[in-house]
Amino acid sequence: MMRVRLPQVSASLLGRIVPLPGRLCPNVEECLGSGVLLLERAGIETARLDAECILAHVLGWDRWRLMAEPARRLTAEEFGRYLGLLARRESREPLAYLLGRREFWSLMLAVSSEVVVPRPETETLVEAALGILREKGLSPPSGCLCPRAPLLIDLCTGSGAVAVALAREMPRASLYATDISRACLRIARANAERHGVGGRITFLRGDLWRAFDGKRLKEPADAVICNPPYIPSGLFSTLMPEVLWEPRRALDGGPDGLRFHREIVAGSPRYLRSGGSLLLEIGEDQAASVTQLLEVSGVFEEPRVLRDLAGRDRVVVARLRS
Repeated sequence: MMRVRLPQVSASLLGRIVPLPGRLCPNVEECLGSGVLLLERAGIETARLDAECILAHVLGWDRWRLMAEPARRLTAEEFGRYLGLLARRESREPLAYLLGRREFWSLMLAVSSEVVVPRPETETLVEAALGILREKGLSPPSGCLCPRAPLLIDLCTGSGAVAVALAREMPRASLYATDISRACLRIARANAERHGVGGRITFLRGDLWRAFDGKRLKEPADAVICNPPYIPSGLFSTLMPEVLWEPRRALDGGPDGLRFHREIVAGSPRYLRSGGSLLLEIGEDQAASVTQLLEVSGVFEEPRVLRDLAGRDRVVVARLRS
């Protein structure tokens, strides 16, 4: 693959470069080669994928078309945009923020720097919720009748990824989705509308259970689901550079990472129906601590720990005693 040398300037200035005349701009193959080299030097393991995604985004193409038209020369405007986005990725800004979207549960979701980027391991939380509701007969196979419409609560909804995925999988379910951030709720609401489930999700602003202050649920919830902040405060200096671009308030779980888990466990019995389930995402080394929180509460049956596809402890599930 041919590689051309990008302008010899600081990466921080790339986005402000006056683009070259169109006839001097590189073609798709040359842009990819140089973009991959730049990102590799920045220590990005997915350099090839990222460069392809950025260039396809700039051109408004699907990625496969880059391979089909390698000789297509960029316009001056396209080349300038490509350089600007490469510079941002070189500084380790998450790719999802550059593209403004992220796939989750086979759904394309809008994201911005105001929300945490949805991660594949959080799909374990969706799978667990669906499995529990199927056990209760509340998420039957397609074509089968459900005895009643389930009610779910998604705390710390962020981009709305979990709530939207559950609403899509359970056409009769209604949900409450809460977040302390107005910006998050705007994005979550937009994602719900985009995927046709906005009419079944009620969005509430507030810090955990305080989002329900002054409001009455029409009935107790069948499940409370949450991916709360759970990174211990002292570990932020050890995280990947990309994580540091994300809103810290949505990641920082306090000194031991469990500040939010404690409040969720303490408040959930008030909102769950008898036999309802609490599902919490956790860090890979937090299973024992969160399990103990649930056992000490005295109101939950023996918790279960579920692992993600990488084999790491990811979700703790507990059923409220009848």
